[in-house]
Formats: sequence, structure tokens, C-alpha cells
Amino acid sequence: MAQVIPLRYDTAFKKAFSQPEIFCQFAEDVLGIKFHTDEVHRGYKFLEPIGQVDIEYDLFAEDSESRIVVEIQHVKERHFYDRFLYYHLINLVEQVKNSKAYQFDRTVYTIVVLTSPYRESEIDFSVAIADFNPINEFNRKVDVYPHQLVFVVPRMVNEQTPAGIKTWLELVLDSLDGEMDENRYNSPIFERVIDAVKRDNISPTERRILKDEESWEDTLIDAKQEEKETIARALISEGISTEVIARTTGLTEADIEKLRQS
Repeated sequence: MAQVIPLRYDTAFKKAFSQPEIFCQFAEDVLGIKFHTDEVHRGYKFLEPIGQVDIEYDLFAEDSESRIVVEIQHVKERHFYDRFLYYHLINLVEQVKNSKAYQFDRTVYTIVVLTSPYRESEIDFSVAIADFNPINEFNRKVDVYPHQLVFVVPRMVNEQTPAGIKTWLELVLDSLDGEMDENRYNSPIFERVIDAVKRDNISPTERRILKDEESWEDTLIDAKQEEKETIARALISEGISTEVIARTTGLTEADIEKLRQS
């Protein structure tokens, strides 16, 4: 078993997905498009801020030949829907600044990867897509806007998750306990992801940043442990399975079994 930095940490996620080959394959599988770039920017910002709130994109890349922009945001906090709609729209508005009329010369895709243990009452999907196309009175979509805002949730992967996306979400999910069985993966791209996040391959600078992330997570976990147990008890009383409760609350199955017996 490979000892890895879980992909819920920005240190690991950005190190792996900032590699152009990994970024491109992930974008193609999630979005169903052809995408190529030789450079992925971390912490990308526009030279001149657009709007009244400045923003920074986690991972940002452009396919200049296909005129496609893809940004990937890695999120651990709640209350993200409005935030990333704003990010997505700012990327569109930025194009109009130097274009003729109101032309959007590039198609913009924003992928938001959510790795927190959200409750099913908050999120009950593994993938959700907003494509901004209007629906007419015949309940038919009018295909005028190619841009997409896509949310993917590894912890909520299920049988209905599209195959191309499912393999990536399962990879992220497999990393969350800090161990990965390399023999499960025969894809060169997946092997590169695993190699990037192995604990032995983390630099001293990355270790420093990771320690800050781990401390922040420990503080958050301590503050929310009581809330998680309250939610777990409520789900237990409703007859929900241990597996689903673990996925929803982030508690271990052993912790949940103790609550069942208490």
C-alpha cells in the first residue's frame, strides 16, 4: 500500500492536478471535450481585477487553439454555490472587456471538486452541471451558451455517476484514508497522480504547508465532532446503514457502531 497525502488537502490536490497531462485528462473525462495545454497556473489572477471582489483561481489553464478555458477549484468549505458562480461569471465577463460588442471568444468551464463530508441533506449527487442554456415553452433546450459550471463530489459517487467521471472520483475517494493500493490502477495517468501525492515525494516546503492544513482540519474536526455524532444518532434512529452514515458524516464505521451501542 502506498502512503499518500489525501487529495482533500490543497497541497496534494494542486501538486497532482497542476501537471498538464493530468489536468487535461481530468478535464476531458469530466467535461467530455478535447482539451490540451502545456501550462497549468496555480493561484491564477487577472492582471486587473474584474468587479468589486478580487478572486484567485486554484488551477487555471487555456487551450489556445480550441479557445477553451478550464479552471478547477478544490473546495473543503460549505456555502460554495454562490462563490463559484461568481468565479465562473467573472471569467466570462473578463473576455468582454477587450472584445467587440459582447462577444465571448472563449468557452469557459469551471470544475468544482468538493471533498468535505457533506450531509446528504446538503448534497445528494456526485456530479451536477449548470450549462446556462434557456429552456423554451416546448421544454426543449436552446443551445446558445456552451459554458458549463460543474460540481463533482467524490464522497457521493454512486452507480449513476458517469463512467468517465466515476473513475476519477473513486481515485480521490481512495486517497482520503492516506493509503492507496497501487495495484488497483493500471492507468499511467492515475499512476502519476499517486506518485505525485506519495508522502515520500513531498518537499520540505510542501510539508510545511501541509502541516498548516492538517492543523486547520484538526481544529475543525474537534469543533464539529459533537455535531457529527448528533447527525449520526439521528440517522441511526432512521435505520440508515453504517456505510451511508460514515460517508455523510465523515465518522469511521467503528465510531458509528459505538454510537449504535450507546
